[in-house]
Amino acid sequence: MGASIKLQNQFLRAAINLYGAELTFLGNETNRNILWSKQTDHWNRVAPNLFPIVGRLLNDSYELGEKSYKLSQHGFARDREFEVVEQTDNSLRLRLVSDIQSMDIYPFSFVFDVRYSLTENGISISYETQNTGNEPMYYSVGGHPAFQLNDPLENYYLEFDEAIQLEREELQGGYFSGETSYYGVSNQLNLGEELFEKDAFVLKNPAFKSVSLKHQNGETLVQMNCENWTAIGFWTKKGAPFICIEPWWGWADHADSTGKLEEKAGIRCLNPGEKERLEYELKMHFDFH
Repeated sequence: MGASIKLQNQFLRAAINLYGAELTFLGNETNRNILWSKQTDHWNRVAPNLFPIVGRLLNDSYELGEKSYKLSQHGFARDREFEVVEQTDNSLRLRLVSDIQSMDIYPFSFVFDVRYSLTENGISISYETQNTGNEPMYYSVGGHPAFQLNDPLENYYLEFDEAIQLEREELQGGYFSGETSYYGVSNQLNLGEELFEKDAFVLKNPAFKSVSLKHQNGETLVQMNCENWTAIGFWTKKGAPFICIEPWWGWADHADSTGKLEEKAGIRCLNPGEKERLEYELKMHFDFH
């Protein structure tokens, strides 16, 4: 669904689908795609972009002023066609603009750009959001890339750039329950299906700036870098050959949320005319030469 645009530099190739502005391929001439290739029944996405919410709203709805609106999990950008506004051999800017359809479920005027830029050993992904309306605009944004696993999940681990307190906030039915689970202080998290029995493994306000997906044999599959994420999620499905590493600026509702959008935990606010740029980077470690 949707046309695909290819980017290339001396070292890397990427493909981005205009539908959802979704990155679907990242690799080079001699190495496989590091992203999940979506060739199974487990999940019908590869790397969706989450906007204007991240996660699930309580009862899939929210209140703004005197009105109530329905908005499904992770928002609508991942299911909309974007337009090309800038393109070079190794970079691409795609745009989604508010319209009658979006205003019915999210009554804000906005311009939302997703920009991809290949680097020597990876790709930079930025989200640029502008409030083009006359009222404060409340939003969240995030990425959801899935990375291919060729061995069972237990053969992999996540490595952080510093030791942290691994305390996850538990999700129940898509909402944060208020319960937490503690996994000690470490710079790594061994992966296994038991971690995801209750949905995503979420760390809010992470102290680290970098996380790497590694094989137990020492190979690094991918490194994700971000200076200012406000949460990060790790997720897979039972038996699925992928793991998602999700940089977020916002998160799902708590089970006791008021439902008022301006009171939502983790929500961002842009005043009329304001623009915000948020960015993360994927860095590969295979031989490029």
